Amino acid sequence: MIVISRSAYHSLIEQSQVIERDAYGEKVLVAPDGHYIKIFRTKKRLSTAAIRPYALRFQSNAEKLACLGIPTVQVCSVSYCPENRRHLVTYRPLPGETLRSALRTGEGQDDFLAAFARFLAKLHRRGIYFRSIHFGNVIIQPDSNEPGLIDIADMRIRRRPLGASARARNLRHFLRYREDVHALKAFGLARFLEIYLEDADLRGWQCLLFRRLAARTLSKGLQR
Repeated sequence: MIVISRSAYHSLIEQSQVIERDAYGEKVLVAPDGHYIKIFRTKKRLSTAAIRPYALRFQSNAEKLACLGIPTVQVCSVSYCPENRRHLVTYRPLPGETLRSALRTGEGQDDFLAAFARFLAKLHRRGIYFRSIHFGNVIIQPDSNEPGLIDIADMRIRRRPLGASARARNLRHFLRYREDVHALKAFGLARFLEIYLEDADLRGWQCLLFRRLAARTLSKGLQR
């Protein structure tokens, strides 16, 4: 990890384009060379984020996803400004547009959602539980239309496939966004689940349990 001074931190901010910020300051920058810079604020001195910063989790997850064949960003460096208590991850962005943006065009919506259902099944088969999954964190790549992931700090990766309960629980995360819910409702709940199950590699009682839990979870979400 590279340690940078406060002046170097502010110089970087001034030279870059800010594309996301909140009440605490800049969150995502685009550097002059086209690389993206994600900034993580240490919220509390005594917290898990202080012991294992989100920036390092982001870097580790990017490496693990690449090993598992999941398209994602390529981390170039991780740095820390102790005076500002900010960690910075510099990375090459994943080319394409978000699934949410692609669905707004009105073209190929069914294909995109079918691809997402298969992609979600692939993540779960490979033990990936992405807490921040929603249509704004899934990228549709321009050449292949293959989905990939961004904003990957909040993720758990296991050595074995996720169980039925964890898979159904993971569906709740993209049901928090009204626009995503409307798109899924138009596509069809039963249709989405059937496409997911084609690639889910669930058998016997695990498949039956997932069907019941997922249908309940999605039905509640689609009532929005």
